Amino acid sequence: MFYSPKLFLKDLWISVPIGASFLIQMIIWADLLLNIKQNEEQIFLHFNIVIGVDKVGNWWQIFYLPLAGIGVLLGNSIVSLGVYRSDKFLAKILSFWALFFHLFLLASIIFLVGLNS
Repeated sequence: MFYSPKLFLKDLWISVPIGASFLIQMIIWADLLLNIKQNEEQIFLHFNIVIGVDKVGNWWQIFYLPLAGIGVLLGNSIVSLGVYRSDKFLAKILSFWALFFHLFLLASIIFLVGLNS
């Protein structure tokens, strides 16, 4: 069963990582919407340090990355809320994992936007 969301979010070890992940998600969307232009040209979607650019595609396909971030944020928050009553430590780990994922997602988006500019 789910714990009370109000009590769940009062725990700073839960609310701070979730809030920071949400803030990073907003920064990612703003960065993409301001810097990726809608056109018919192909853009770089993935860069490998060994090979170089290994995936290109349409401009709208770059938005799959922040959509995956939303999925991770929602999924981890729901599972964290679900396990909070029985295992608070696991709930906190899940919240921090979402923040960790979003930090790497932000780094990759900044790199891809710079690569496509």
